[in-house]
Amino acid sequence: MGLSNYDPGQELSSINFAGMIGGPLSAVVDAQSQAALSTVSFIKSVGFTPDTEDETTGTVTPGSPVYVTFKYPKMLAPYVPGIKGKVNTAAVAHAGSLYVTGDILTLGNGGATVRVTAQAIVPPTTAGGNPTGGGITAVTLLTPGSGYAAGTETASGGSGTGATIAITVEDVDPVPAVFQQMTLEVPILTMLPIPFIRVDTAEIEFNAKITSMEYRDSAKELKTSMGLAIHSENTSTVGLHAGKFLSVDNKNTTSVRLNVNMSSQSSTKEGFNIQKTFQLGVKVKVSQDEMPGGMDKILGILEDAIVAQPAALSD
Repeated sequence: MGLSNYDPGQELSSINFAGMIGGPLSAVVDAQSQAALSTVSFIKSVGFTPDTEDETTGTVTPGSPVYVTFKYPKMLAPYVPGIKGKVNTAAVAHAGSLYVTGDILTLGNGGATVRVTAQAIVPPTTAGGNPTGGGITAVTLLTPGSGYAAGTETASGGSGTGATIAITVEDVDPVPAVFQQMTLEVPILTMLPIPFIRVDTAEIEFNAKITSMEYRDSAKELKTSMGLAIHSENTSTVGLHAGKFLSVDNKNTTSVRLNVNMSSQSSTKEGFNIQKTFQLGVKVKVSQDEMPGGMDKILGILEDAIVAQPAALSD
């Protein structure tokens, strides 16, 4: 068969493309199925106790959620620091003048404040006279401040002047914080990331390289041998004739032999050389899928079941 009769399509048609492409696709689908089963197994084995079966009736009782129990102190009342020289009561010592009801006055430097009730300011009765009135008639303690001593404190602020306030003080002891030991039970499924693996993309790359080559090797060998043989012979004959004269007869003989041998040998080798290279690449991209609606609802129910309650006295 010559190269001109070779059809590369015959090689391609013999490739099992269904297996090459369908195999990885089936593997991806199986992997997605295995991932889903792994998620179910994770939820059942980690989040719930094993199911139990009644040996008599064969009734299967589903497992219950697994809880993680924590104990922690819950503060019922915060710590209240002690106060030295806290203003306990405030009263008007000197009314001053030109105050208006609602003025806020500060007592000394300890931070105590009072709101005042004052007389009405009387307009001047003569031209150019100063208004009168506005004396403080009562005060209401707003902030007790600290660091005071019982006695009289000068009031500053407001719209008038000259008021002084008589105060009584007390020392307040610190109040320690009050705690109660609490027990918190949390479903373990609400604390762990649940695997929901999704196959986003799957790329299958198949490359086929077929190299076809026709070859023909010819060899011819010619062998030649030659042989040359020369034979020379000289013969002399001396004769006496009637005793009167002597004759000499010389005879030279030469022979030449030529031998020639020739042989020829030829060989021819031809055929096809076909090289095949196949490459199959599979790329799969996976990601964490969104939680299914049913699982989200289950976790919502479990989160609602998180309850903190006082620990037992024995604990």
